[in-house]
Amino acid sequence: MATRSLSAKQIQERLQRHRSAVAVLAMQSARREVKAQIRAQGLKVAHYSAKEISILAEAHLAQHREQLRAEAEHAINTWPGFERWRCADVLT
Repeated sequence: MATRSLSAKQIQERLQRHRSAVAVLAMQSARREVKAQIRAQGLKVAHYSAKEISILAEAHLAQHREQLRAEAEHAINTWPGFERWRCADVLT
C-alpha cells in the first residue's frame, strides 16, 4: 500500500482545520451548558438573545477551557462523523 506524503501547506491546513473544529465543538458544548443552566434556574432560553447566550458561553468556556477542549478532541478522535477533521494521520 502506497503512502501519500503531504506538503507542508497541506499539513498546516489540516492542523488549522482540526484546531477550528475543536474550538467550534468546545463553544457548542459551552452554549449547551449555559442553556441547561438557564433552564435549571426555571427560566426560558427564549427570553435570552443569541448575543446574551454567546456572552455567557464565552465566560463558561473561559472557566472550563481545558475540559471542554479535551471533550471536543475526544469527540473528533472517536466519532466516525468527525473523521475528516482528525489530524492523527498528519502527526504520524
